[in-house]
Amino acid sequence: MAWPIFGGLLDDASLFPPASLPMADAVAGHLRHRAAWYREMSGPFVCADAKIIELSAALTAAGVAELDLALVLPGGAAGLDAAVDGVFADPRLRLRAVELPAAALESITTAIADVAAALDRTPLAGAAAFIEVPARDLTTAAARAVDDRRYLAKVRTGGNTAKAFPDDQTLADCLVTLAQARLAFKCTAGLHHAVRHRAADTGFEHHGFLNVLLALAAALDDAGREQVAAELADRDAVRVAAKISNLDVETVSAVRSLFTSFGTCSTDEPVNDLVTLGLVSKD
Repeated sequence: MAWPIFGGLLDDASLFPPASLPMADAVAGHLRHRAAWYREMSGPFVCADAKIIELSAALTAAGVAELDLALVLPGGAAGLDAAVDGVFADPRLRLRAVELPAAALESITTAIADVAAALDRTPLAGAAAFIEVPARDLTTAAARAVDDRRYLAKVRTGGNTAKAFPDDQTLADCLVTLAQARLAFKCTAGLHHAVRHRAADTGFEHHGFLNVLLALAAALDDAGREQVAAELADRDAVRVAAKISNLDVETVSAVRSLFTSFGTCSTDEPVNDLVTLGLVSKD
């Protein structure tokens, strides 16, 4: 049951904090992940629009023939056309995803509509498009606004401050909403390890990516919000790993049809956690 639930789960966001690797190191690391025994878990390389030229230069220096790319536009939809043109100008870059935030406006549905309109106008050559909505704002109406335009959601699960991490109830509410809407989504930031924990260096409470998988499974099974939040809060690594191992094929398929991936600044960390927990093996 290991590979089906973890396949393509780890987007390589090593350019972003807290890793913030130099471009050459990030590209070298990505090539290592794509050639490793766990390559089936490894997703596209995540790069901000402002660094595409630098990425192209790094690919030339490293002799890379092609690279799957998830393009992030932190500044929003205003730079979308130019950014996509820049990607398509380099034939080695295979655009797999575009990720944009919904700007903080009075109405989240209006903000989503503005981003969706920009995406509608821009040829993406089949790439998936994710609209980032703050977890606290991902209401039923917001989910419907994303889904009605046939786009996907992006949920921020951490960051550089404690406030960037949604609490259990907020994230549980978000997952229930996504499950009820059957809206596919990815997560970004904060999911550094498999199981819920407090970071020793910052004191921040981090959600575990296995906890998120289990919480979504509970939400899809119509569990109450309290139970979904309890799955997020579980710190018992042995129990969490056992629950993951015991998910049936139908549940795994349902969960991964919605939870597409998450961005990690260190692919090694989640892979090592999964090995330690006995959920994946090099053999």
